[in-house]
Amino acid sequence: MKKIFLLSLLFAAHLYFSQNHKETAIKQANEMRNYFMEKNYNAYSNYVDDGIIKMFGDKKKMISTSVDAVNKMSKSGYTFKKVDFSEADDIIHTKNELQTVVHQKIEMETPNGNVLGDYYLIAISKDNGKFWKFIDTSGKDIESVRKFFPNVSPKLYIPKTKLTPAN
Repeated sequence: MKKIFLLSLLFAAHLYFSQNHKETAIKQANEMRNYFMEKNYNAYSNYVDDGIIKMFGDKKKMISTSVDAVNKMSKSGYTFKKVDFSEADDIIHTKNELQTVVHQKIEMETPNGNVLGDYYLIAISKDNGKFWKFIDTSGKDIESVRKFFPNVSPKLYIPKTKLTPAN
């Protein structure tokens, strides 16, 4: 009887901490979004995975490239209207990291009308869920992402990007 009680207690504790980690990842994804929408790219960059920053050379070059991309999109008639993060998948423990996939819903104004898109970010925490950094999967599957980020767990599942016209 004691063993069953202890197992139940351990399972409940695991569920609590897993849910808490998911909530923290979503909260921090929203913080990142707020900085991006406010064009505070320096604060935004604190939430970008270090591997992405290294791909650009350093934080300053990553920010500059991001600003250029947003400006080009805007000049072409593409504007972010709304970005929301609604859920995170199960937390995967891999090496010294926690990882999950966070669902991102984007409403964008385009020259052809508004579009809603379902996208996915990989969230990674190296401090047991206190702070999360993110990798935009850009619609790629897990095998494609792992080519650039081998530390990402193959157990993560990235659903396909879905675009629909907005009303």
